[in-house]
Amino acid sequence: MDPKGHAAIVTGAASGLGAETAAQLAKAGAKVACFDINIDGAREVASRIGGIAVHCDVTRATGAETALKEARDKHGAARIPATARCRCPNSSGSSGSI
Repeated sequence: MDPKGHAAIVTGAASGLGAETAAQLAKAGAKVACFDINIDGAREVASRIGGIAVHCDVTRATGAETALKEARDKHGAARIPATARCRCPNSSGSSGSI
């Protein structure tokens, strides 16, 4: 798939693998929304790659819904989802990193 012109969402985009994923998608022509709980880091990456920064705590459904709506309103429906880091509840109810 050619990402050029398609909307992309990258979670964990403020640093590391997420930041590099966002940069590579932008380089390939995607419209990138940088999702992260660290909004300052997401803003820095978004500024560098020509994307948008969206505060998002993926462990909270309402926050994720709001973030998705914000990204959709600015870039259209996302065709490229990329998750670089996620904290998901385990069977005991506590969160762990993936």
